[in-house]
Amino acid sequence: MNTGIVIAVKNIGKIIDILKIEDFLEANKDIHICFVNNGSTDDTLEVLKLCEIKFNQRLSVVSLQKNKKIETALKAGFRFLLNTMNLSSISFTNQLNFQKLIPITEIQGELLN
Repeated sequence: MNTGIVIAVKNIGKIIDILKIEDFLEANKDIHICFVNNGSTDDTLEVLKLCEIKFNQRLSVVSLQKNKKIETALKAGFRFLLNTMNLSSISFTNQLNFQKLIPITEIQGELLN
């Protein structure tokens, strides 16, 4: 893996498209996605955990029990990736439409080196 992407989410369990995540990861072999569940009260965490199992080694889930500021949620994802992965860069996005994430240059967010 070369690049990690942190995506903070809340209450999106019904709109997570596992096929789009799979397509994105297939097209971007050097990407690791870290979803941060930001205090969801629906089935978001359960759906993300299923994704984590399905995409073993390519997708991680960090869960915050209570809703935090977006900056705090992103920081939790950054911290997780920095402590567990050997990445050359970490980015973030609030986009869940994975078609918009291809190619990687379309990611909205800052790249940290």
